[in-house]
Amino acid sequence: MVLRWWKRLPKKPLLGVCAAVLVQTGVGRAEDNSTDLRTLVEQQNKQIQQLKERLDAVTSAPPAKDAAAAPANNPGDPAKAALDEEAVKKIVTDYLKANPGAGMPPSVQTGYELGNGFVIRSAPNPSYVKWDDESKIPFELRFRGRLQLDYYNYHVTDATNHLMNTPNATQNKNAVRQADESVLEVKRLRLIWEGTAFDPNLRYHFELDGNTRGLGGTQNNKVLQTASGTVDPNTSAASPIGGGVTVDNSVRLFSAWLAYDFHGCSKDIGCGPDCPEGGVKYAPTYTLIAGKFKPFMSFEEYMGSGNQQMVEYAMTEWYFDADDDNLLMGAGTQIRAAEDRFYLQAIITNGSESQFPATQMDDLPGFNVGFWYDFGGTWNNQSKKWDLYGDSWSDYQYSCNPVLRVGGATNLVPFDRRSLYGDDEESRIYVSPGGPQGGTRLINLFDGGTTTTGSHAVDDFNEYTFETFGSLHYKGFSLTNDWFCHILDEFRTTPNGKGQIIYTDGTGSNALLPIGKSLFDYGMVLQAGYFVVPKKWEVVGRWSFISGDSGDLNGNGKFTTETIAGVGPVHVIDGAFTNFHLASEYAIGVNRYWKGQLLKWSTDFSIYDGGNPAGGGQSPAGFIAGSDGWMLRTQLQIAF
Repeated sequence: MVLRWWKRLPKKPLLGVCAAVLVQTGVGRAEDNSTDLRTLVEQQNKQIQQLKERLDAVTSAPPAKDAAAAPANNPGDPAKAALDEEAVKKIVTDYLKANPGAGMPPSVQTGYELGNGFVIRSAPNPSYVKWDDESKIPFELRFRGRLQLDYYNYHVTDATNHLMNTPNATQNKNAVRQADESVLEVKRLRLIWEGTAFDPNLRYHFELDGNTRGLGGTQNNKVLQTASGTVDPNTSAASPIGGGVTVDNSVRLFSAWLAYDFHGCSKDIGCGPDCPEGGVKYAPTYTLIAGKFKPFMSFEEYMGSGNQQMVEYAMTEWYFDADDDNLLMGAGTQIRAAEDRFYLQAIITNGSESQFPATQMDDLPGFNVGFWYDFGGTWNNQSKKWDLYGDSWSDYQYSCNPVLRVGGATNLVPFDRRSLYGDDEESRIYVSPGGPQGGTRLINLFDGGTTTTGSHAVDDFNEYTFETFGSLHYKGFSLTNDWFCHILDEFRTTPNGKGQIIYTDGTGSNALLPIGKSLFDYGMVLQAGYFVVPKKWEVVGRWSFISGDSGDLNGNGKFTTETIAGVGPVHVIDGAFTNFHLASEYAIGVNRYWKGQLLKWSTDFSIYDGGNPAGGGQSPAGFIAGSDGWMLRTQLQIAF
């Protein structure tokens, strides 16, 4: 039918129309750099003339040998029709190959980019002509998403209260150990809108998070009030944290920030006019950023929960992190320089934050700084830049030459009084080892013991956390060593407590925290992976530990007795909070990659021993903090 229709049409006018359409779409291509109208018209005329000559040559060509018997000017000649049709197809095909994107409006673009999601770009008030600015099109919207589907099974193997170093009195009454856990869940669903507005250097990012794990809340954060409605910080104990406030199938604002990029070297992106011949243009980027985003602590967590080498971060990373991977409010700078080998983030924060309402934060800021530098790497001649470490502890990109990333971070958080601002910020700090069924918060440990008022509970203190790491990639092999420590000091009570902080020791008696005592915890993650099939199958192993004196309630077991006014006799324990207690995690795992981190399956098996104290990470990680056991996890991730 198509052939009969083609035969009835006059060939030269039709071919002329084809030429005009092709040329008109071609001249709108983004690669045409001329801005002079006269030059543009001359180029169009020249292209039209060349294409006409080619078409005239085709239509006037003698028929093929096998059709020589047919009249040359017979419009119904099938050989002639076939020749014209095939020739036109070839001309169109050759033109589109030589001019990719012909006909696409250069000022408005849409499509899907691997790793960036669905993209819409536009110039202001587009007139569908070439965007002449040397920078990117200013308005851009990208939509991305990520889904993690998980199964967790945690089996408890002990009945010990590691904090008290005694048999666990809270074990199930119908069993000799605590309850196990087995659950299917949507662990993370992320919906992301990001791009640029008004200026290609003005970036924005909005992200929603949903899950079936539920969002935990805090109870009774407000300080207690007297009968007259006023607050007396000497007698109003800040309330304990925990229990009962959980919303399932939740969606929340996970991230929202604005950033502006400045580029060095010259006013234009690149190294400017003095680039040596054969040199590659590069400009460092200096960024101002503000909003809710990820702090730098720890290294793997900073690279994102979608790029993990195992199903979840190590317990050590959860214990020392700054935000329970819930992100926090901050403002500061990011710097990327030295051909993208060097990266630094330095921000001011609200302090210790984990999806807390702004109205429940204290008045003291926190400070977070982290950096890395990449050594080695492979020069990519096609992209004209170095292939460096990448975005994951896994070497799924298969580094042809060794590349080593080294760096460090610090998170400094001074706290103000719980009796004025409530518990939320200080509630994030746990002690090591942890008590059963969730670990032990420091404010619940130093709660005034069995006293009837809060004057001898801890009211405020400071936390200073430090990290240093090194991570190697080479031909599918990866090796990472990450060290952490934090210092807790300057413990204070309300004024009436006179600095005398009381807790309950292993015998159930009141005991006194040595005045002026600082607490110290440290930990390490050692993790290695290897692709047995490059870019597809990876095996992984991990060892992590936490060792600290922050939960050393009983010292060496010996004590003297002291009497405190309003409290009575208290134990002064010899060597309290000086002995270090070790909690360990051992894990093996396997990953299958189909589309890099965008489509992968991960499974791992872990063993916990010594009273894992990382209570802040137990919801996403799946372990039961403070309760030794083994865990099997499997996760399917898809992202676009």
